[in-house]
Amino acid sequence: MTIGVSVVGAGFWAREMHLPALARLPGVKITSVVATTEESARRAAEPYGARALTDIAQAAADPGTDVLDIVAPPDVHLLAVESAASHGKHAICIKPLARDLDEADRMLAAVRQAGTRLFYAENVPFIPALHEAKKVVDAGGIGDVFRVKACEGIGEPHSDWFYDPARSGGGAILDMAVHSLEFCRFFAGAPITGVYAEAGTFVHNGRTGVEDTAVLTLRFANGVIGQCEDSWSLVGAMDSRFEVYGTRGRILVDNLHRQPLQVVTGTKGWSYPMPIEGLVADGHLAMLGHFLDCLRTGAPSLSDGQVGRDVLAVVDAAYRSVTSGQKETVR
Repeated sequence: MTIGVSVVGAGFWAREMHLPALARLPGVKITSVVATTEESARRAAEPYGARALTDIAQAAADPGTDVLDIVAPPDVHLLAVESAASHGKHAICIKPLARDLDEADRMLAAVRQAGTRLFYAENVPFIPALHEAKKVVDAGGIGDVFRVKACEGIGEPHSDWFYDPARSGGGAILDMAVHSLEFCRFFAGAPITGVYAEAGTFVHNGRTGVEDTAVLTLRFANGVIGQCEDSWSLVGAMDSRFEVYGTRGRILVDNLHRQPLQVVTGTKGWSYPMPIEGLVADGHLAMLGHFLDCLRTGAPSLSDGQVGRDVLAVVDAAYRSVTSGQKETVR
């Protein structure tokens, strides 16, 4: 069964992760790329023999397209999912699912009414190192898990639209903490019930009023404690670290810096070229393959629209906590 996929978005993440991953998956045809300009759509589409479009509805109406893979800014997500659903097409939506809970609920309602599926493209549960760590935890290798921690940081967003809350919906909490929250949920094994959050704008305060730094403390329904450190303020570096603490051991996964291959080139200092390419090491290839296999078989997905909505409910509580200065309940 060949599945036709239209990729909505032609920015960094579409070009570097989703399009190359889709091209490597068997039984997948990239039918089109949708962008805001014909030039950017054509540049992204040409290597894959796909059509270049500027109209999401036109992509959704294509009889050769089965799925819209939405890799565009959050202000496009609701429109694209509703367009897919109105044409009887499935949707894959990059994180965050939406700018707020209202939009997420409208997206879920649209796919329910259409009888289509919505997948939440959060790569964290598909990272190979975390799958190996989960096997250790599930086998009882570190005893009972009582604390989880994630650190996700970058120096700055890769596009100007991140700084505009009308388009992005928020700052580092909505953009980065969604990764950390999904890791914590994955290993705690229970819903998050309460959040206390501190946030501020320290590095990019000349460009935006949204937070570039945040620390979230979580409490899960089963008593597990979680912590998320997330930022756009890690100057000159990136961070992607995960920790799991159990009663008989602990696990540390550094997805960026603890690589077996380390190189010094000229005056550039140490670099850490990944021995496994990013779309594999970060789980994007496995994630998209999983979604498309779910469509072929009808199997439930590890990461669907409801998961994305549940993460946004925690984000909502975190923003309320930043304002109130108190721990807030997840609604």
